[in-house]
Amino acid sequence: MANPALREVLDSPDPRVWTFLGDSVTAASWHTWGSRGFSELVEERLREQGRSRDAVINTAVSGWQITDLEPELEALCLRFAPDAVVIGFGLNDTRGGADGVQAFGRVYREVIRRIRETTDAVVVVMTPNGTLPTAPAHVVDHLPAYVEEVRAVAADTSAVLVDHYAEWQQAEEGSWFHWLGHGCHPNAYGHRAMARTVMRALGIWDPESRSGRLMIP
Repeated sequence: MANPALREVLDSPDPRVWTFLGDSVTAASWHTWGSRGFSELVEERLREQGRSRDAVINTAVSGWQITDLEPELEALCLRFAPDAVVIGFGLNDTRGGADGVQAFGRVYREVIRRIRETTDAVVVVMTPNGTLPTAPAHVVDHLPAYVEEVRAVAADTSAVLVDHYAEWQQAEEGSWFHWLGHGCHPNAYGHRAMARTVMRALGIWDPESRSGRLMIP
């Protein structure tokens, strides 16, 4: 069951705008080898449901942290007057270590405040995906703390939470080792798994749909 505010967006007869913000995972470059990223799969699912007039805009930037987004929020999000904003940060932010968690959460909350101050958008926040031990040391050491902070941001702001990290941790042991093209970057299979999680949160998941039948090992 989708969040009521999301349900309003999905049920609207008018065309809606969806904006995806984040880092290289949301940008879905390089490690997908040309395959669709999760935002593109979500867009396809929206089209399958007849929402062909909706605009799905992905302005994620590889290497970015939440502090990079804040000064660029107008250019990457607000100017599009979105009806739904999906945000995915946390991996690169772990460079701040344990001491950076509080600042990460503070800026994240400020970004959400500004989105709501300027638009009527439904805000969706995502935890990062799971990673391998071969991921950069700052990710391996600090990602759980940043995941917890994303969850706290969602709870404090009443944003919709998409918990990729929990989904990956609960997956069959070893299965998501096939979902990564790098220590922390999802490949085509990983993006399909992430799309499935997002679709479930939006209330549009259907395993019998064309987008839902894509193979995930």
